[in-house]
Amino acid sequence: MSSKEFNQRKREAFPEEVALKNLKELTEAERAGLHLLMIQTSDPDEREDILAEAQKTANQRAEEAKKHSYAAVKERLTQEQTETDTELKAFTQHRNRHVKVLGKVTMMAGYFMTPKRIRPTKYYWLIPEDLSIPDRPLGRVAHVRGKDGQLQNVMVLYITKQKQRQLQDGRIIPNQFMIEFTNRIASPLQVKQGQKIEKQRQEDYRGLVAYRFS
Repeated sequence: MSSKEFNQRKREAFPEEVALKNLKELTEAERAGLHLLMIQTSDPDEREDILAEAQKTANQRAEEAKKHSYAAVKERLTQEQTETDTELKAFTQHRNRHVKVLGKVTMMAGYFMTPKRIRPTKYYWLIPEDLSIPDRPLGRVAHVRGKDGQLQNVMVLYITKQKQRQLQDGRIIPNQFMIEFTNRIASPLQVKQGQKIEKQRQEDYRGLVAYRFS
């Protein structure tokens, strides 16, 4: 190949050359070297092979960079936190397994409410034997006593008959009686939020059981 032909070919803008310039994962020196190889050949297939190899290298570097990106690191840390939370739940379940069962009692599961929503922590209250239970308790607003002795409103999620337990530290769960069911009904948004939280709690529990026996 004469120097004139070489210089003419060097000035040609091959499609592969344009594509090569867009591979930002390669260094400038690497792109220049590959570009030189491209313009030294008159075989289009060979240029495509050079580009394909360069694309493969660029893809590998992009994938490696993605592993260390903010989103990837955040996802990994979130996964690790989830695994830690699962282990902590399993430990807590194990610790509280050795408790004294006091017998089955009728209790109410409910959530404290804010003006528009509910707080995410579920609590249980004992229901007095002489208290009439509504046919449809979901969403009913009930009265309980707070730590200051004042009446507080809670949204009823469900009524259940479960075992009352005494933990190793002496605490009895549940140990507080509710006062009354009112005629008030929580908002549809509050009810929906309570059902959503309960559904997620059940899914987490099933995942915990599967984790403990895996």
